[in-house]
Amino acid sequence: MSRFTYQHLLELVDGDDEFIVRLVEEGLIEQRDDVMSVDVDAVLLARTLWRNLEVDWPGIEIIVALLHSLMQRAAAFRNSKPLSRRARDPRPSAALLA
Repeated sequence: MSRFTYQHLLELVDGDDEFIVRLVEEGLIEQRDDVMSVDVDAVLLARTLWRNLEVDWPGIEIIVALLHSLMQRAAAFRNSKPLSRRARDPRPSAALLA
């Protein structure tokens, strides 16, 4: 999450203050006074889905949540230890064939 002032967020969404209000209402950004906590990728994705693809808000919520989940899993996969060759090899071992 990044912190933005309202003015910077307004620039990010091309001056669409109604969109910012909707993002706050839907919980995609958190507002505290004049500073907002923002997942920039989620905001830009929501903007694209809303404006260009005309996806409704429940659909946007699902897509943003799925993307977040996939990104977490990808990061966990990248950080996991590689499997040994034996664990990766789908062929049965020679001991099993004898």
